[in-house]
Amino acid sequence: MMMTDVRRDRIVAAGPRVMSVRSALEWAFGPENARMDFDHSGAHEFDRVGVSPEWRMMQQAKLGCRVDGGGAGPAPHVHPDAAMIAAAVEALELNPMFGREMAVLVATHARAGTAPDWRGSARRHVVPVGWEFDDDGEQIAQAVDGETWEYLSACRHRREVTSQFCPIRIIGGGVDAARRRRAYLDWCGALLEVSIQLRVPGYLDTIRVSAGQPPLSPWKNSY
Repeated sequence: MMMTDVRRDRIVAAGPRVMSVRSALEWAFGPENARMDFDHSGAHEFDRVGVSPEWRMMQQAKLGCRVDGGGAGPAPHVHPDAAMIAAAVEALELNPMFGREMAVLVATHARAGTAPDWRGSARRHVVPVGWEFDDDGEQIAQAVDGETWEYLSACRHRREVTSQFCPIRIIGGGVDAARRRRAYLDWCGALLEVSIQLRVPGYLDTIRVSAGQPPLSPWKNSY
């Protein structure tokens, strides 16, 4: 018997672990290295030992996946519950409120153990739109060509010169803070949606997801 099988058998014997949705996501996409498959022609996340075909069909219908078809198989040595958690995140793509971009964002933050940055900057800053490197390898602001005009040199020769300027953007301030907070709240909403699926009785075997959610307004306690 493999070491991973022994570890999982001990987890089952000890009873389900209680985890918040964020902890469950970080466990699935972190140590277990779960992955998503946006090919909805098949969902191998449901091919679990001991689960009846009727149950798989019902869960696939909830997530919008067809029962039959191809698709990529599950990654080797991934805990079955981790694969099911990844499937729940994957299903965000089918939700018009979230989409694939949010599913990828949730998985990315879970893998890194982070949350969207809601802080921003209270002061407004002017920064270049892009950066490039000079001949010495130093990073400099990206410059683009502007208008071209002609002039007469001292020798009465006609010359052309093209101006260059640096496109800028303004970051920080109230607008940036509002945008970042909105993005954070969208992420919280996605975690709530995933949590609802993970708390369906029988969806997970060795994990019980609690009702705990990330704070909705962490900025209220930051002043």
